[in-house]
Amino acid sequence: MIIRDIVAPNPGPFTLNGTRSYLLGDDAVIDPGPAIESHVDAIRTAMPHLKTIFITHRHGDHAPAALPLKKVTRARIIAPAGVVDDADVIVHGGETIDDLDVIATPGHTQEHVCFMTRDRDLFTGDTILGEGTTTIFPPDGNMAAYMRSLQMLRARSPKRIFPGHGPTRDDAMALIDEYIAHRLQRERQVIDALASGARTIPEMRRRIYSELDPRLEGAAEVQIMAHLIKLQEEGRVDARDGGYVILSRADGEGSHDTMA
Repeated sequence: MIIRDIVAPNPGPFTLNGTRSYLLGDDAVIDPGPAIESHVDAIRTAMPHLKTIFITHRHGDHAPAALPLKKVTRARIIAPAGVVDDADVIVHGGETIDDLDVIATPGHTQEHVCFMTRDRDLFTGDTILGEGTTTIFPPDGNMAAYMRSLQMLRARSPKRIFPGHGPTRDDAMALIDEYIAHRLQRERQVIDALASGARTIPEMRRRIYSELDPRLEGAAEVQIMAHLIKLQEEGRVDARDGGYVILSRADGEGSHDTMA
């Protein structure tokens, strides 16, 4: 299968050089991107026989161009529930459509899916980026679900990763391992920050992200919150008196008994 891409003109801290819309063969696109007129026109010009539009998740830099493309091409839209109002096929994960396996990968968003070809080319949307790491914004984003999704993708043994942002990666398995290791390291840093006396999220952020662009401080604190929610769900951390504390084994057992 011939895979091409068109990068949307929406660069930024979270989109890197822009959203990558992937053109599969001569009749399908994955993640049409934002509804920027020049980007929609570029896809139309490159894909005059467009028949199918696949979408990984609902975010505004990935999905909105689907509707104007459908209007002019009558292409069907295949997407998770709640992504666009005019989807023709709703997917949940486990389906195979036009030789693409649909893989449910909640975490970045609840409805996120990835697509994989028979050649094990994996289109990851925002679950895995070509460089850097993706963001998990609770309550829609869920760190525990995200970690499970990474493990699930690893079990599929992809060869190449075509991310929603950043370059194509030929080291798919190594990149997934890097992502898992990074999240586990960040979780360890949260625990270490708590153990060293930090109680609030800003205090943890200052310890964990010692040299950070001030524009990204808010996003960093949300990532710490995502890890804390996971640790709370696991009974390892609790929120008390406006801050967070590490639970001892006895604390965890007591909490479990109370819930029972």
